[in-house]
Amino acid sequence: MQLNEFGEYLPDTVPDGDQTRAVCPFLRPDLNEDALAERLLPECANYSRELGRFDRIFAAHVLEGTFRSEGSSGGVGSWIGVELLRRGEIDGVIHVLPVSRKNAEDPFFRYGISVTEDELRRGAHSHYHVVEISEVMQQARTAGKRFLFIGVPCMVKAVRRLQLADEVLRANIPYVVSLICGHLKSVNWSLSLGWAAGLTPEEMAEISFRVKSEKIPAKAYYYRVRAHGEREGRVLNSAEVTGGKFNMGAMMLNACDYCDDVVGETADLSIGDAWLPRYAFDWRGKNMLIVRNPHLSSLLVKAADESRLHLELMTPSEAAKAQSGGFRHRREGLRYRLALADSKGKWVPVKRIFSDRKPLPHRRLIYGLRQHCAAESRRAFRKALTHRDFSLYTRHMEWRFKLLRLLEIMIATPRILSVRLQRVKLRLQK
Repeated sequence: MQLNEFGEYLPDTVPDGDQTRAVCPFLRPDLNEDALAERLLPECANYSRELGRFDRIFAAHVLEGTFRSEGSSGGVGSWIGVELLRRGEIDGVIHVLPVSRKNAEDPFFRYGISVTEDELRRGAHSHYHVVEISEVMQQARTAGKRFLFIGVPCMVKAVRRLQLADEVLRANIPYVVSLICGHLKSVNWSLSLGWAAGLTPEEMAEISFRVKSEKIPAKAYYYRVRAHGEREGRVLNSAEVTGGKFNMGAMMLNACDYCDDVVGETADLSIGDAWLPRYAFDWRGKNMLIVRNPHLSSLLVKAADESRLHLELMTPSEAAKAQSGGFRHRREGLRYRLALADSKGKWVPVKRIFSDRKPLPHRRLIYGLRQHCAAESRRAFRKALTHRDFSLYTRHMEWRFKLLRLLEIMIATPRILSVRLQRVKLRLQK
């Protein structure tokens, strides 16, 4: 896998054959999420059209140590890896780690293997950044050890397909955890955030996508960038940066527009944010956990009984509402994008269809403009990089993002008012 000029990973060669089609998460519809879950998660008795199979669903945060304060949300992602290490159930964790950069367009993160608690904690926080798994899968296959794999739904699905064909990887990766995913961003999106903070791509050393502070609500995404030789770095509100607001679609990978798995339906455990009114404004963060492995359910409940975790049961309906934006875009929006591509004679992967309902005209307008912004932003930022002029990107894209945001606010106003009303009620109850 190699980075292209847009900061996206592509294979340098694509071998033809059944094995390639069986592993790629966007091919072989007979190996979709439902089919994989049926074969790999037979103990799950519950099913939801949004969440797939599940054992239990929790809202959670870590009580012990500094997991919650060091994580982007409730801290469960790092905690589960450390817990399995402490219990001797795994020898290491395959996850995304920050890396040193030598060149201006190098990636900020890549997959690695952590075998100690300190190493594992280096990967805490959410990383909205492209990665690839081919190199680390080779390491996992030859290591002769047991690993927990943590990734976004498409990579989890690829790992699960690999495990169907490879007994060694099935034995070496006994646990798979998915992060609930909106979409992936290119390396160039990270560079755009740094440039907006006054750092050129050459000057930028590292980025953290979610800064946690008592003064920052959980739903407000502040990020920190640091230059080479700089200690503290610079913190900005991503919503105030051109293309910085995540759901604007800036430099989103095209493949993400053809994914219908929001929560990682093939994983033993899915972890995300519990974006419900009663949790969304707690700056410390709250995780939503969709558990599909009964052993992990027991492990979590035991930790809660020992006052190391805080758990609250959630219903499937609440869990779907907690990620409602993702489901709108990846289910209703996907139906629109598939029909649009078909009308233009473009190839698209065969996807599951969850509803016969067509998006309303105003929703179609948003989906179309979001797709336009994704495509235009990648070209405009490439031009800015080539000419070393950030204004070529901001001038071209700013009005497009503002128009998209205006449309979203107009349509979402009733929902926003409802959430704020619920927030006021909760405060009065306290």
